[in-house]
Amino acid sequence: MGILGPSSPSPPLPPVSVTLRLLQIDVFHNASSTDAEMRVLLGDLETHSLNCSTCEIRFLQPWAQQGLTPKQWQDLELVIHRSLFNFNRTVNRLAQQHGKGCPFVTLGCELHPNGTSRGFYDVGVNREDFISFDAVAGKWVARQGDKLALYVRQRLSRNKGAAITLQFLLRTTCVNEIKSFVQYGKESLERQGEAGHHSLRTAQQFRTGSEGGSVTTGNCRGQNWG
Repeated sequence: MGILGPSSPSPPLPPVSVTLRLLQIDVFHNASSTDAEMRVLLGDLETHSLNCSTCEIRFLQPWAQQGLTPKQWQDLELVIHRSLFNFNRTVNRLAQQHGKGCPFVTLGCELHPNGTSRGFYDVGVNREDFISFDAVAGKWVARQGDKLALYVRQRLSRNKGAAITLQFLLRTTCVNEIKSFVQYGKESLERQGEAGHHSLRTAQQFRTGSEGGSVTTGNCRGQNWG
């Protein structure tokens, strides 16, 4: 786990609350073929993207590679591919099989000036919260009482090792990276505008709840349930 920690002493805390989010976009080619892309945003500023066929991280800001060494970024790519993408793929397949519509995944963390932080991993389906990960307890929580949500929670809960990895990513790696990005990307963030805690709007493709990072709707492209 230490390979995903900071490579230098921790930067100072941000002057305002800051949210780092990773959003997943799913492209359903047909009933059995799905591609996924991920975008990372600091506030409203897009910093990274990933194509999950390879899960190679692309750095979209000149300072976005700060905070980790090249080897640590490679290790993080591997963790994302093995843990996050597998989690998301399981949820998507189960939702698709049961005709639940388009799942939308958002995960990340918030860091506040007093040093407190909150990690979140939320999945929404059909404009409703579906399942989430409690980063403090390290457990999956069904946000609906229907059989599918309970079944997905049960399936995901079987992988204890992956849950521990996700907990570390949300509570440690993510928070360390926010500190680094705020330090090295200060000028970009100032040009972009306020990077504090607020609802996210990106080209009208996503709409998330402003409270608790909950997901209210998402966007599927090329959706075809066959």
